[in-house]
Amino acid sequence: ICSMTQQRGFTLIELMTTLVIAVLLVTVAIPSFRDIFIRNRLTLYANEFIAAIHYARSESVKRGQSVILCKKGNGTDCTVDSQRYWEGGWIAFVDTNANGSLDTDETLLRVWPALPSPYTLRPNNNFTNFVRYDTSGAATNLGTFAVCYDSNEKRSKAIVIPRLRPRLGADKFDKDCKPEPDDIPEKDSGPCANGTNIGSCENP
Repeated sequence: ICSMTQQRGFTLIELMTTLVIAVLLVTVAIPSFRDIFIRNRLTLYANEFIAAIHYARSESVKRGQSVILCKKGNGTDCTVDSQRYWEGGWIAFVDTNANGSLDTDETLLRVWPALPSPYTLRPNNNFTNFVRYDTSGAATNLGTFAVCYDSNEKRSKAIVIPRLRPRLGADKFDKDCKPEPDDIPEKDSGPCANGTNIGSCENP
């Protein structure tokens, strides 16, 4: 006796329902993956800049000379052009005569490439053009850098530069100094005793 097994296919309604669910899942997942990617990149670029600062600081101690990290101009020179920014790349050099610029008889130590757009790296006014470390490995000024995506303080990274070891700014408080993280990092200066949100991506 032969038995026939009847195979049942999907109905049009079932296929359409499955398709709608798949589209909804993709719609929810894509922004989440994009956010994770941006956050990872911000962390990567912030850590890269902190490593550059550590490098300049260690070289100043090792060489017993002033070492500068400056925003890059054309090629391997520093720039004070207000229309050029740190995300365009930076360089480290031995500033033998302590004039803040790379002269022909001074040693170029290292060159870092630009960040991809629309990521930005901007300092407060203390580090508009360069960060200097003296012979003891101490920064000659204090301040903060902000690494942002598309000028958005949310998800950004703050790089706090004290006299000695630079560090990433924490996110423990909101703009009103309440102990509630708001996805905006804090700098050391400001009205909040335990750290104040960066002011903006352009001038943290």
